[in-house]
Amino acid sequence: MSRHTAPDELLLDYATGALAPGPALALSLHVALDARARRIIERLEAMGGALLDDEAAPADEAALRHTLALLDTIPVERPVAPPIARPGFEWVPRPLLRHLGSEMNWRRVLGGFDEIRLHLPGDRHRVSLLRLAPGRGLPVHRHEGEEYTVVLQGGYTDATGNYAVGDFAIGPGPEEHEPIADAGEPCIALIVLEQPIVLTGPFGRWLNPLVKRDLI
Repeated sequence: MSRHTAPDELLLDYATGALAPGPALALSLHVALDARARRIIERLEAMGGALLDDEAAPADEAALRHTLALLDTIPVERPVAPPIARPGFEWVPRPLLRHLGSEMNWRRVLGGFDEIRLHLPGDRHRVSLLRLAPGRGLPVHRHEGEEYTVVLQGGYTDATGNYAVGDFAIGPGPEEHEPIADAGEPCIALIVLEQPIVLTGPFGRWLNPLVKRDLI
């Protein structure tokens, strides 16, 4: 089970279809890789429209809290992502497969990491797969909008903690952070950004205009 799970409120939004495509993709990957999150979604979907009924809401919310408490006591195992034919992409969870065309390949980004940009119809979020070599980090930055991260391979560490496969992170907002890939295999994660990041390092003032224009 993941050490860092998505908030219950966000899982509820995902179950009811209230999320934009980018955040919804991030939640779908988290649910695919984390058994507790998956069980919560299954129960929310089973409860269906009852949660949206004003008269039934108090009882349903109590049942939801009870269900979440019980789930925390159940030992779970992380499922293994299904293998795919394309070499180098064996880590891809099933919900991501339809978004990765055969023509998509990693490209080196200023800062020393690799990216595959995903373009989801009807969404204005920046949705990317990022790959960091062990010991390498993203530039020091902060956020002006929401950031959702799901680890798909390896792991990383920043000021908020250590994150492994299946873990879900919400960006720390105005607080600076510098994710650094853990030792071992490269860290691969899906990153969903509501607004461009704000670089805060020595050269940030020169690069931020390019970041805002989506040139890097």
